[in-house]
Amino acid sequence: MKKSNDKNLRILTELVKSEFKLRYQNSFLGYFWTLIKPLLLFGVIYLVFSVFMQSPIPNYPVYLLLGIILWTFFSEATLIGMNSILAKRDLITKIYFPRSIIIFASTISSLITLLLNLVIFFVFMLISHVPIQAEALFFIVYIIELYMVTTGVTFFLSALYLHFRDFQHIWEILLQIGFWLTPIIYTVSIVPVQYHRYIFLNPLARIIEYSRDIFINHHIPDLGLNLVLLLMAVVIFGGGYWFFKAKSSQIAEKI
Repeated sequence: MKKSNDKNLRILTELVKSEFKLRYQNSFLGYFWTLIKPLLLFGVIYLVFSVFMQSPIPNYPVYLLLGIILWTFFSEATLIGMNSILAKRDLITKIYFPRSIIIFASTISSLITLLLNLVIFFVFMLISHVPIQAEALFFIVYIIELYMVTTGVTFFLSALYLHFRDFQHIWEILLQIGFWLTPIIYTVSIVPVQYHRYIFLNPLARIIEYSRDIFINHHIPDLGLNLVLLLMAVVIFGGGYWFFKAKSSQIAEKI
């Protein structure tokens, strides 16, 4: 059992390294492309809503950039991850190992990019004179929950994608809709109260809002709210993993 676990860990480590390198192979700017995209989106939205429309949201640049960085991770990780099984078809036909390792490798690679982007975010906070206080340590919990949600969704999407190749286009459309339905460029307070419950059915909305609360307001949300978010993350991760495992026996014939 220990030998098997050690082997799987080595495979995971090598796949993460390979995945991260391949994403930026033969690219002049390399990793900086993943930073440029959210920064360009941030720049355009900030220009429209803060300069032209004079957004009343306090510390709007920090508010906006954090939301975009977290959403970009979810969006890119799920889009890349859902295709990861097909992308590794040659490896799958040669070596036996748990297919779930491929999904973990893909999302961990995206997580590394997220952590690098967050370094830029913290620098931006310092430039914007927004103090980083002790409450910010709780952000680690939200990163873990964000990773769990993203990986759970990726498990589900990758299993579906093996059966329905058009699903990638459907997911891209759903992500565009989700971007506007999630409070990334606006605050939840502008939405009528009766719709708040529907907004917070989206775990990304909770993670983004709670993360802003600890960075901008220096306040950790109530224990009850955090427990609900944790339960959502566990259910999505567990449900996605179960669905993927149930479909994993069909992977060989579908690739």
